[in-house]
Amino acid sequence: MESVDSALRFLQKQFSGFENEAIQWSIERRCLEDKVKELENEKVEQEDRFKDALLRIKMLEFALRQERGRYLVSPAPVTSVSNVYARRTASTSNSNGPSNSGNGHFRKTPSGAEIFRRVSSGTERAQETVQYTTHSDPPSSESKMESQVYRLDGNLNAKNKSLETEISREISRPKRNSRVNISGNSVTTDESSANKPFSIPQAAKSNQCTHKLKVKLLGHLDAVRSLCFHPTEPIVVSGSEDCTVRLWNLAGMSNGPPAQRLSAELDSFITLRKHSDCVLAVSMISSENYPGAQPERLGAFATAGRDGSISLVEIPQLDTEKVEPYTYEEYQELKVYTEKKAHDDAIWHLHAHPLSNILFSAGADGVVRTWGINKEIALKSELRCTSNYDSQATGRNAVGALVPTSVHTILTDTKTCAVGYTSGAIGQFDFHGEQLIQLVMAPNIDRFEAREAQVNKVVSHPTMPLILAGHQDGRIRIYDLRAGECIGSVNAHLDAVSSVSIDAAGLAFTSIGHDGSFRVWSITDRLCVFEHMAHKSKYSEAAHDIAYHPSRNFIATAGADGVIKVFQ
Repeated sequence: MESVDSALRFLQKQFSGFENEAIQWSIERRCLEDKVKELENEKVEQEDRFKDALLRIKMLEFALRQERGRYLVSPAPVTSVSNVYARRTASTSNSNGPSNSGNGHFRKTPSGAEIFRRVSSGTERAQETVQYTTHSDPPSSESKMESQVYRLDGNLNAKNKSLETEISREISRPKRNSRVNISGNSVTTDESSANKPFSIPQAAKSNQCTHKLKVKLLGHLDAVRSLCFHPTEPIVVSGSEDCTVRLWNLAGMSNGPPAQRLSAELDSFITLRKHSDCVLAVSMISSENYPGAQPERLGAFATAGRDGSISLVEIPQLDTEKVEPYTYEEYQELKVYTEKKAHDDAIWHLHAHPLSNILFSAGADGVVRTWGINKEIALKSELRCTSNYDSQATGRNAVGALVPTSVHTILTDTKTCAVGYTSGAIGQFDFHGEQLIQLVMAPNIDRFEAREAQVNKVVSHPTMPLILAGHQDGRIRIYDLRAGECIGSVNAHLDAVSSVSIDAAGLAFTSIGHDGSFRVWSITDRLCVFEHMAHKSKYSEAAHDIAYHPSRNFIATAGADGVIKVFQ
């Protein structure tokens, strides 16, 4: 440089350039910050719109379910068999004459609820054809069976109303100790078909559906007695006679070809031993109904066993990168509470209330107990059904109380629950007031031999006041709680029906029995739309439990062979 002045001018020029670049950078930074804020605001608006749209969709779905249930349960007149015959003969005689323009343009059709009031639409068509061709009289009133409803007011013989209403609602029922075998358009009783083979009512091929086996869960060493899905997550919990409880993450299922998918092993991400004897029942509790849940937990699950204790365990977040096994400290964090003397005998069933933090337990000591779920399990009420309500029924314990086998919340009246008993009866309870509302028994169950038709599982329909029950005699019976009677039954399995489950939409239900078969049924016409031999027999037992996922397209079965199968 020539002089100090030129050097100073050069430095000033450089510093001014740096300052201009800094100013320009700050301006660009502010512009970018404004753009980021604008994008963040747009993201928040889009999230709000998405939540609003999702809420609207859920409200529309709820309104649709309510409207459908209101339509299905609305009463409507149904023409009797004799009136059908008279109208058909009149129309036949006047078929060549002029039509009456003032009448007959509109005809009332029966509502959806009448589907459950009849034995079958095919049976009615068969009976009408017989009436038309033989010109015989309508069925006699002496052949009508009446349901027996036992209520608290002491009226142990409450009967149905009039004969005309009964005949217009369904074909006359068979005699006591006879079975109705429905297949297509024919009805036969046990007296006339004693030598005929057992038949399952099958739907037409066009109406049948398919369920593919997705994965086999092979972790248990003995029979799997119970399983339950998480309300929203792809998680299933299972309890086994090997005294362990396993938690499975179905998100890790392979989506490849069937051979590759079924050969892949999916291990449980949590294995617990909380009981000193067989685990007989499990139930899931969502995080919304579990007040003591930590923010990183997905809720909890309860387990019960032959030792009479109930355990509560929290569900951790799904971490696919987590390496088994958990450390001892992590296991101890999940174990919340154990009620060692919940019942004096084995606990056959657990059920979590879908809308509150209430847990139901059905024990072999003749008591159904309700528990409040928080960080601990607190007893709230006890539900008992003594022999005073049904003095001639079998299946009572030493103190005269009926022994419960299954319990389920009535979804159309969430303050009440349905309880199935070894006597073959279904009880409806107000569990807040500890009162028995009614006790219903199917007319074709002999109360002196009722253990042959004991209830193994009860489930409630999501939109209608109906109860589906799987019985020991291989039948699934449908009970209408408003009418207080059994309105239909299905010859479902060759052996005892061990469990039933109904989908969230209420359009189909599944059953599984000790013959090893898993069947899907249409709830409108009670026809089998899918059948699969799911499990192998072991000590005269084959399958113990079946469950629909509440929000995903999964069906899981638990077998005596120690295998859990997941269908989709």
